[in-house]
Amino acid sequence: MSTPLQTAQKLLASNEPHEALVIVNQLISKNPKNWSAHMRRGKIFEWLGRFEEAREEFAQAGELGAQPAAVKNAVERVDALDELIEEAKEALNSGDTNQAVILLEKAKRKIAIGIIDLHLARAKLGQGAVSEAEELIDAFLDARPNHDLGIRIKEDIKAHLDGKAEAAPKRFGPKSGKDDKEQNEFEKRLKAKIESIDGTLATDREQALKDIRWIRANERKIATVNWANDVHYAKAAHFAFAKGPAAAIENYDPYLLEKSVEFGYLTWPRRIQEQIRHRKVLDIGCGFGAYGNGFLAAGASEYTGIDPQMPLDSPKVKNKRKRKRADLGMTPREIMERCPNIRLINGVFEDLATDDKFGAVTLHNVTEHLHNIRSIIPDMKMLFEEDGYLIYHHHNFYCWNGHHKAPVRPEAYTPGDEEQDKVADWNHILIAPDVPDDHYFNTNLNQIRLDEIKAITYEHYDVEVWKEIESPQSVRDRLTDKVMQRLQQFDDTLSERDLMVNAVLCIAQPKR
Repeated sequence: MSTPLQTAQKLLASNEPHEALVIVNQLISKNPKNWSAHMRRGKIFEWLGRFEEAREEFAQAGELGAQPAAVKNAVERVDALDELIEEAKEALNSGDTNQAVILLEKAKRKIAIGIIDLHLARAKLGQGAVSEAEELIDAFLDARPNHDLGIRIKEDIKAHLDGKAEAAPKRFGPKSGKDDKEQNEFEKRLKAKIESIDGTLATDREQALKDIRWIRANERKIATVNWANDVHYAKAAHFAFAKGPAAAIENYDPYLLEKSVEFGYLTWPRRIQEQIRHRKVLDIGCGFGAYGNGFLAAGASEYTGIDPQMPLDSPKVKNKRKRKRADLGMTPREIMERCPNIRLINGVFEDLATDDKFGAVTLHNVTEHLHNIRSIIPDMKMLFEEDGYLIYHHHNFYCWNGHHKAPVRPEAYTPGDEEQDKVADWNHILIAPDVPDDHYFNTNLNQIRLDEIKAITYEHYDVEVWKEIESPQSVRDRLTDKVMQRLQQFDDTLSERDLMVNAVLCIAQPKR
């Protein structure tokens, strides 16, 4: 019997992408951490020609545990296809149908996907190969019967067959959707505005302000795009979502925004944008200091990051996309000099001034490290402005990779590796009581249970969102009856939920 992902793959191979997408969406809805499902959804989006969404899915799969090489290959393939198709469309727009066919057939040799057949049908029609064009577009419309451009191409083919065709082929629309041409023009204008701002902000402030006003007038369009993964949109977001142009200009650093996109520091702020926009943000456990520009791009009015392990004079940060250390090219101290609304503190929560008040306090994968978490959660209430938000993403110690060591996912586990065997398959729970006081489990992880952190939070806050994010299917496959029995013999209070919930997203407001 086929698994849901295998069924989705068979549907996609049979040119039934929407049916495949329904299955994959259901899987991700049930288990957002299923990286295999995100990889499959990326391939479906690739088939549909929704390349930006495909890149996003592949990147998310990488963050959730997909093999880096597989993610890299998928993204590079999408980039190559996107470039070939765009070149083909430009060739068609200039009337060079022969060059368009060459480019599209080259793309098809890389991977046979529906979006290539769509454009190849138009190119073949431009060459006068009406039968080939009709065969291609019929196959495409079987899978996507309501696709606007596909329908228009089919109408053009019918016109040719009826002897009513125009002398020259119509221009290709851009990537997808009813307003493709308008959207493509908007993106070209947006890119031109950003390049103009980058080139004139220091020399022609009036022109820069004019460009910024245009961007702010198009805020709603920018908000519909995943600006966390695109440099031009990220820069536009910085101006569009800011409370006003003056502060946005004062804190604008194009280099830092480019690096923030490259290293993946806009994804988390974008995810919680509704709660942080136009608010002063305190980011407890901010890491190496690279999140500030992401929060400002999401519309935060000010950003304070605090972490006892943040070296203020080191340019080294974590590249979150590649999961390794990298050189930002700028230290936290230099970031503060360039962006006055970013404040970075080497210290702990208790070092903050008692009169500091914030509209949002965030902790991203930090709560599991704080040994005084039971007092910090209630004590943080003094930090909030009226209607402030507490937002945290908590990594559960009792899940499969709650040990924070290798292996981080079952696919990376090598049975027989002595160090991995100590922690794999929830063994870290069994050894935790007996490790030395200076062991990482005792020095860096508080081992708080889900129900306890939930109870503390609900006692002191009105919780709007409590979202428990399950581990992927590959983890569930490891939780055999034998493993469950062994764990419950050790601690009969452990439940399947304790072991399968990988993380929690909490959004709450202090009780008054």
